[in-house]
Amino acid sequence: MKKKWPIILAITVVCSMSIGFYLVKLLVPDLPVGTVTAGISGSVLGVGIAIGTAKFRESRKSHNVPDVDERTWINIKNFYAYSLYISLFGSMLLVCVLFALGVETIELGALSIYLLALFMLLVIGTLVVKRQ
Repeated sequence: MKKKWPIILAITVVCSMSIGFYLVKLLVPDLPVGTVTAGISGSVLGVGIAIGTAKFRESRKSHNVPDVDERTWINIKNFYAYSLYISLFGSMLLVCVLFALGVETIELGALSIYLLALFMLLVIGTLVVKRQ
């Protein structure tokens, strides 16, 4: 069964993408083909990268030493505790500054870019803390 899981995963991904493509074509009949192609190829590439990374890690691991131990989990927990307070305080400070400047609305695109940057910093910080 272990050797068949990539095939099962690939079939599941292809079937779910086909169902999604069919539903999108029903809901938005005049959707450009390039958009659909980019979405499908991006999904396939993302799943391929995830599977390739897992296989690479599995092939490199030749001993029984775990990747993380309890000290690593404590460091990650402390990092998330500190980053939670820093990000909440920073967001509150940003909203107060915008309010003081007279901004009444925040564009959804700017908010999504801010959250994307915040999550990227959290992921990078987690990887750094995990390596220490």
